[in-house]
Amino acid sequence: MQDFNKPFEYTLNVAVDSAGAFEPRNIDLVETFNYLIGLRVRHIDAQPERGFVTVTGTLPSGESCLVLWRDCEILNYEGVSKLCDRLAINPADNEFDVVYINGDHNIPTVLMQTAEEGGATRVLKLRQIEPEFLQRMFSVEDI
Repeated sequence: MQDFNKPFEYTLNVAVDSAGAFEPRNIDLVETFNYLIGLRVRHIDAQPERGFVTVTGTLPSGESCLVLWRDCEILNYEGVSKLCDRLAINPADNEFDVVYINGDHNIPTVLMQTAEEGGATRVLKLRQIEPEFLQRMFSVEDI
C-alpha cells in the first residue's frame, strides 16, 4: 500500500531471461488502474511535477468518474484539500458519480441515500484507489 503514496515513481523487477535475471521497469499505475476499472477516459490532466494526475471518464456502469492520483509527499492532507479547491473538485456535487483518490486524505466522504431504498442503504461516492486496485488486480473470480 505504501507504493501508492508515490504512484508516479513505481517500479517492478521484471524478468528479462529464463535464468532469473531481472531489471527494474517503470509501471504506469494511472493507466493500469484506468484499465482495471474499465474507465473510458475522457480527459487526463497529468502534472506529476506538481504532485497530481486527474483522470475523468465513464465507468462501464455508465457512471461518470474522477480519479485523482497524487504524490502524498508533495500533496499531504492540506495540499490535497487546496488542490481540490483550486480544481473545483467537490465530491459533494453532482458532477461525478464516483470519485477515486489514493492515499490517506481528509476529503469528506459523501454518502447518499435514495428514497427507493428507504434511506437505509448508503452508496459511497468517494472511494480509495488502493483496495479497488488490489482487488481487481489479484481477483481470481473470472479465471
